[in-house]
Amino acid sequence: MNDAVIRTEKLTKRYGKLTAVDGVSLDVPPGKVFALMGRNGAGKTSLIRMLLGLTTASAGAATVLGLDSAKQHVEIRKRTGYVPETHHMYLWMTVAEIARFTSAFYPTWNEKLCNDLIETFGLDRTKKIKELSKGMVAKVALTLSLAHEPRLLVLDEPTSGLDAVVRKEFLESIIAVAADEGRTVLISSHILNDVERVADRVALMDQAKIRLVEDMESLKARMREIKVTFGDGAPAKFEMPGILSLKKERQEWLMVLENFGPETLAQLRAKLPAATLDPRAMSLEEIFIALVGKEE
Repeated sequence: MNDAVIRTEKLTKRYGKLTAVDGVSLDVPPGKVFALMGRNGAGKTSLIRMLLGLTTASAGAATVLGLDSAKQHVEIRKRTGYVPETHHMYLWMTVAEIARFTSAFYPTWNEKLCNDLIETFGLDRTKKIKELSKGMVAKVALTLSLAHEPRLLVLDEPTSGLDAVVRKEFLESIIAVAADEGRTVLISSHILNDVERVADRVALMDQAKIRLVEDMESLKARMREIKVTFGDGAPAKFEMPGILSLKKERQEWLMVLENFGPETLAQLRAKLPAATLDPRAMSLEEIFIALVGKEE
């Protein structure tokens, strides 16, 4: 993928004896919402900070927008909109003042776009940052990250600490003003319902490694939970390729299959002719738990 907006090759970050990111190789295509999903502590933030040159890599290499993350990080940050989990703003400034202050750092700042975003998000220009709700502060951060018209928007746990209604509204704002403009969006989150709402493609990160990279549509199409109900008792032995988990009770099994297809039910019926089969599509959160184990 020669036109990858982000590319890493065996990117690694160590903090003493702790390996936070372990040999990650990843391509992020242009014009997509690409989600980096995983538990807290999986290494997502460390990976993002290396991409933006906010911390140095212990090994490997990364490019963002064709620029070397280690050597050209200042230029990368000029061309990238970044919304971290913790917003660093002067709390005594008003919305208008923080916008004017931030504009001085970006030659490409679009004043009209900034004003349009303030209107779109319903922000009060005269209110100080310390007077705003968490949801409004998140929208200010998104405005500041988009007003200089970046090609890439990076969101690191952007909805952390927001309630469900505000999270939904914030994510819809991202789609409306970022992805629909043809920008690439990299969003990192452990809130998988949020990821499922917005992502075109997902990377599953667990214990410092990338375990899976796949289009959301493909991932959800091939994962199924199947309830198997027996009238006369279940067989003592059963084997079938692709079973991620199998919970057995006397009259009912619950199995998760990772490569469900048109032939899967026929194969199961042949092996379990006396059983009733009830397949069900899975949420992204259920898929994540099936792939990496129970939630912490």
